[in-house]
Amino acid sequence: MFLYGKEFDLVTDHKPLEAIFGPKSKPCARIERWVLRLQSYKFNIKYSPGKNNIADPLSRLCKLSTNPPQVGVDYVQNVIEQVRPTAIPLQDIMAHSRQDAEIQAVKNGLYNNQWSDLTKGYKLFQDELCFHEDILLRGTKIVMPQKLRDPILRIAHEGHPGICAMKTRLRTKVWWPKCDKDAENFCKSCKGCVLVSTPNPPNPIKRRELPSEPWVDTAVDLMGPLPSNDYIFVIVDYYSRYKEVKVCRTITSSEIINQLKDIFSRLGNPVSITADNGRQFTSEDFKLFCSERNIKLHNTIPYWPQQNGEVERQNRDILKRLKIAQAEKKNWKESLREYMVMYNSTPHSVTGKTPSELFFRRQFRDKLPMIQDMTYSSEDLEMKDIDKELKEKGKEYADRKRRAADSELNIGEKVYVKNMHKNNKLSLNYEPTSHTVESNKNGDVELRNDNTGQVVRRNILHLKRVEGLWKVANETEDIDGDDSSRNETDSD
Repeated sequence: MFLYGKEFDLVTDHKPLEAIFGPKSKPCARIERWVLRLQSYKFNIKYSPGKNNIADPLSRLCKLSTNPPQVGVDYVQNVIEQVRPTAIPLQDIMAHSRQDAEIQAVKNGLYNNQWSDLTKGYKLFQDELCFHEDILLRGTKIVMPQKLRDPILRIAHEGHPGICAMKTRLRTKVWWPKCDKDAENFCKSCKGCVLVSTPNPPNPIKRRELPSEPWVDTAVDLMGPLPSNDYIFVIVDYYSRYKEVKVCRTITSSEIINQLKDIFSRLGNPVSITADNGRQFTSEDFKLFCSERNIKLHNTIPYWPQQNGEVERQNRDILKRLKIAQAEKKNWKESLREYMVMYNSTPHSVTGKTPSELFFRRQFRDKLPMIQDMTYSSEDLEMKDIDKELKEKGKEYADRKRRAADSELNIGEKVYVKNMHKNNKLSLNYEPTSHTVESNKNGDVELRNDNTGQVVRRNILHLKRVEGLWKVANETEDIDGDDSSRNETDSD
């Protein structure tokens, strides 16, 4: 890099090189390859006798000392000084190594070839093990005694590295059997790391079975507020995908009940209603309204809108049309009516039929010309098969993309709950207070706060299991040899 692109003199004590690299040289193939390799440089060969060539020191080394140092001992001592953790004195490592049953068993195995059950993890590496002043080494790594392994893990986890980073940091200086597994368990049990970790993968999607007929299962939701301070109340039929929308100024329970009474007066009472956990849908008035009309009310898991995915998907379509109306400076209410006519008259991508046809058993009359065809009985079965097939394909694709897996959370386990109210960028991903699992039904988990006793309901994706394999000390422990002040490794 220093000579590339420059013309320089190449001084050598080998006289024949002047001819070999000369312009009229015709060397053999082996020397020709040397010439080709040096073609990217521009240089002039100049001869200089060896006694005048400063690049020839290897032939004139000074005589060695009559008492050469013990290189092996110095090297091992240097390894110990360089790789030992600076927070742990070398005398502590020696003292605990003398008292450690495993290390003493390894010493007996190396010197007397008597290997016991305590040395199962060491015998495979016996060719790499050696002792220096009662300290066991594996190559250039110190084998830590059992009582110093927990402090070493705490030191290696300073700064909260991830599992891979912590393993790499440990491997550079220390070793003991299954140290990688211990580092992994230590990271998983670190409360700070768990509270800011990524969520668990979701459970596999559970597709809702297609109802037997229209207006059996319905879903409701509120969308808003809009810039005009209006809200849009949406109700969707799961069988036909037929939906109705109502514009509301207020969103109290009484207002929602009045809107539903207006709809039910024309369409009748459904068998069930699925709603989120808004106060309008969880109030006693709304529950009483559903009970009086023999309607089953299903509330979704808090902060889990996917459980009511049908109506949430419809909200997205409605919001898209409202944005278009704003961009075109049209009356958004009129645009919403036009969208409803178009939607209920357009074949659905899954059922293959229009929502109005499945709901009312007839086609909506709109501006497009049509011919009435009232054949339904033979086509309903075909539509159900298509619906089931496409739903299964969508489920397999979504489960594979989201890496969904069945929940293994058991009753009585401790978990952290996802923080749903982040105030700033430094807010924790999970609340620091632990919760106890009360029940788990297909990812629908009820939890009890260990501090307040409050029972909450969450999806499995909102939870992070408390591993509890290691106790992370909040204060720096004294490790100068006093066993009583040193935390022992937690047993699983």
